[in-house]
Amino acid sequence: MSESIQHAEVVARLQLQLQQVLQRCAELELQMLNSRDFALGQAAKFGVMRMRIDRLSTDNTNHLAHIQRLERALAEANTRAQAAERNRQELMMLHGSTTWKIGRLVMLPVRFFKRLVRRS
Repeated sequence: MSESIQHAEVVARLQLQLQQVLQRCAELELQMLNSRDFALGQAAKFGVMRMRIDRLSTDNTNHLAHIQRLERALAEANTRAQAAERNRQELMMLHGSTTWKIGRLVMLPVRFFKRLVRRS
């Protein structure tokens, strides 16, 4: 009978160890699932960040192209403004010249006559 009691104790001890091993396996499986979920979450965050970086890169490229277009337009506007200023100065010099003043005086009767003809 002592042998059967020892045998029962061994079986009980082995069953307890088996339960502990199964519990440890369940804990490890839970840790593995949590680790996998964390890794998937991090991969999703990485994907979102990559998408944001790509979008910002595209926006940056578009902004740089727009800035270049604005700089070209500004340079063209400056060139035109300088040309307009030169033309204005030439016109002022022309109106100040003796030839222009004499021509206006000589053409005064013609201008007066044209105005009369238009009104009639």
